[in-house]
Amino acid sequence: MERPFHTTPAVADAVRVDGKPRGALITAVDAVDRAVALLCQGVLLLAGTVLMGVLTANVVARYVLATGGFDWAEEVPQQLFPWFIMAGVGLAVQRGGHIAVEWLLGKLGREGKRVILLAGHAVVALAYLALCWQALTVAEIVAIERSPALGLPGSYGYWAIAAGCLLLALGTVTVAIRVALLGPEAMPQPSPEEMPT
Repeated sequence: MERPFHTTPAVADAVRVDGKPRGALITAVDAVDRAVALLCQGVLLLAGTVLMGVLTANVVARYVLATGGFDWAEEVPQQLFPWFIMAGVGLAVQRGGHIAVEWLLGKLGREGKRVILLAGHAVVALAYLALCWQALTVAEIVAIERSPALGLPGSYGYWAIAAGCLLLALGTVTVAIRVALLGPEAMPQPSPEEMPT
């Protein structure tokens, strides 16, 4: 049996009834999560490769060229690093990799946990949407600024934050839908190697 995206075996069993999927909404949520994960992984791979290549080329150029390196090479990390970070944060949300304090959840029953988790996810999703809006507002203000070597607008980093916050809100909503339909057991659980020691 194929497990739904980012679920534990117990939740995967709960999703299926008599070998058939429990609902189209869970299937849709899984598809959204897969698309977001692919997007984030692609951004991480592309940005990480470009960052490594540019930084390596600049280090080599400092020793080989009389000019001491490339002027534009210092600006590339400034433009790509926000995209790299936000893509990683997007994957962390899907995999339950954020720090959480679960003292209250341990004191509640199953339905109490569901209510608290849904309320918390609603607040978090709204906060991410508010941050997205603010990032777009700031991006519009700083768009007139240009980087000295590449001539790129100062808004690129803020677009990364806005896009990342939008994906984080979407990831939070997909987790909330699973919790609403399947219960608190549907919360993503990081794999043991991702847990802090």
